[in-house]
Amino acid sequence: MCLKRYINRLSLIQLTLKGMGILYIVPVVFLFLVLPFLTYLDFAKGYSPEQCYFSTYIMLQIFCPFFAVWWTLFGFREYVEGRIRELLLVYKKSLIVELFLVFVFYFLHICVLLGLYCIILKFNYFNYIFIFFVQTFAFFSISFSISIILKNIAIPFIISVCYEIFCMTANIDFLKFINMLSSDIPSSTMDIICPYIFILISSIFVFVLSNSCFKRL
Repeated sequence: MCLKRYINRLSLIQLTLKGMGILYIVPVVFLFLVLPFLTYLDFAKGYSPEQCYFSTYIMLQIFCPFFAVWWTLFGFREYVEGRIRELLLVYKKSLIVELFLVFVFYFLHICVLLGLYCIILKFNYFNYIFIFFVQTFAFFSISFSISIILKNIAIPFIISVCYEIFCMTANIDFLKFINMLSSDIPSSTMDIICPYIFILISSIFVFVLSNSCFKRL
């Protein structure tokens, strides 16, 4: 019975992502084509391996978290603002498992990308995987929570874009507390964990809360 339930959930995820059409491949294109191409451009400009390593580290933080919102917002839009939303909610009172599985599926793409960087360029970013995980999960959970509250996917997507731009441009000290992007490579485990543990806990809380809001739609 439990196995059948999970098979049904995986089938729902497959149909949801398949229903996105061409939109589905956008994160894949940016992760596996655009980002490596930008790394290649850094090498072509004559940057040292250390400079390319740091530049790619920043770009990973820019691309990876942002595209976590893509499959959840555009894939599950019918549950949020679609014409048949009321009918879908009769049969599906919670999406917390399906959404988390989609997030895991997306993060596996990131792990594969990090593995390719490690194998091909000897750029080991797995030491910072906790940072990438927290940043990605924060974008994923908060954007979908906003879409549930507002019953709209455009606004959370615009907010995600604006916050992404803010993270890339705000280097002022007093604004760093709301900037998830790490402008320096952490030198110790504590530098990795301490700044991000609160963000992780808050994101989990928001994600669970959004599921309660979804049940009340």
